[in-house]
Amino acid sequence: MNHRHNISLIKTFSISRYLIGLCFGILLINGMGPIVEPAGAAESQSRTESNCTIGMAKDEKKAECHVPILNGCTVAQFPGYDEPWAEASKGGATSCQFDAEKTDWKTSIVGTCQACKTEQCTGRFTVMFNCADNVPSASPAIPQPK
Repeated sequence: MNHRHNISLIKTFSISRYLIGLCFGILLINGMGPIVEPAGAAESQSRTESNCTIGMAKDEKKAECHVPILNGCTVAQFPGYDEPWAEASKGGATSCQFDAEKTDWKTSIVGTCQACKTEQCTGRFTVMFNCADNVPSASPAIPQPK
């Protein structure tokens, strides 16, 4: 009886080691995959985000904010999709979305939140941009003392 218990323990230990090794191998393969980027894209563009935030008090009927469109930038598309790379989030009992009538994604991006039904509500509208003119220097200058 003691002999069977030892064999069972050895089999369990071997299977556990095998599964741990397999999981580790999968993590290594996934984590070390190639990053494919069009030639020169990293040199000519940078990606940044712009956002606006709404704060509302209870019983406030509606609020809106305008996401700033940065000079030299265009709204990025989420990789693999045709839609703008944008997110509307909220806190509290309200609903928030990008205003389809006031947003054209080129000259105007407007987010709206509906009536606030809790003590406080917030809405946050975030948009990712591709920017050609805003590429920061690889070695920024150190400010000189005055």
